[in-house]
Amino acid sequence: MLIRYALCNEVLRHLRWADACALLSSLSYEGVELAPFTFAERVELLDSDARAEIRRTAHQHGLEIVGLHMLLWSPSGLHATHPDPEIRNATAQYLVALVQFCADVGGQVMVFGSPKQRDALPPLTPEQAASLWLDTLQPALRACEQHGILMLLEPLPETNVVQRLGEAVALVQQANHPNLRTMLDVKSALAETDDVPALIRQYAPYIAHVHFNDSNLRAPGYGDTDFAPILAALREVGYTGWVSLEPFDYYPDPETMARESLRYLQKL
Repeated sequence: MLIRYALCNEVLRHLRWADACALLSSLSYEGVELAPFTFAERVELLDSDARAEIRRTAHQHGLEIVGLHMLLWSPSGLHATHPDPEIRNATAQYLVALVQFCADVGGQVMVFGSPKQRDALPPLTPEQAASLWLDTLQPALRACEQHGILMLLEPLPETNVVQRLGEAVALVQQANHPNLRTMLDVKSALAETDDVPALIRQYAPYIAHVHFNDSNLRAPGYGDTDFAPILAALREVGYTGWVSLEPFDYYPDPETMARESLRYLQKL
């Protein structure tokens, strides 16, 4: 089984979209994962022509649009677990708009990370906030079902709502929705265990997407983590989804990082 690699597009947001796609193609990436804020403050500002152009440009360079992440980095003021029901309702409506955008550009997954936009705020406990998170997601999940898109709960140590992969799996089980799953982010997984391959084997049926990054926030090959056992575990469990590189520190520069990190992974 061959792993298909994508890059999260915010890494190359200093480039025009067409130039970023051309670079990814030249480096042998097969896909690209979109951060909506890199295209517009709100996706509703992108009309059908703009969406078609985003998709067409990627395809012209032989790239598949994997889906979306960084869902609520813009616009400001949204929060999926806020005590104010009006804020939650506005967030729910925007998530539906994101599902439509994802469908229009040909994406298949939506990674719900956005830790600050799901934090439990007083007087809510993290458990109460997690329940509200599922409630806020319901309209978007109905839209996901219509379009064949998976919504993925991303465990993150930067929030107090669902920090560990097991917590995300428990929430997915509680929701019991065919379009809700979770995903593995290596940086986040390293915050809970040194044995990431064991997490993969334990929760494989629920993992529908993977982000590769290291605990130092850099790309694979630029930190201390050996990705060979992680790749071996993904192959062992028969993982057939995408692996998107999602660094936050673009050392030594975005173009070099994108090239050398993929080269490192391909050698493995």
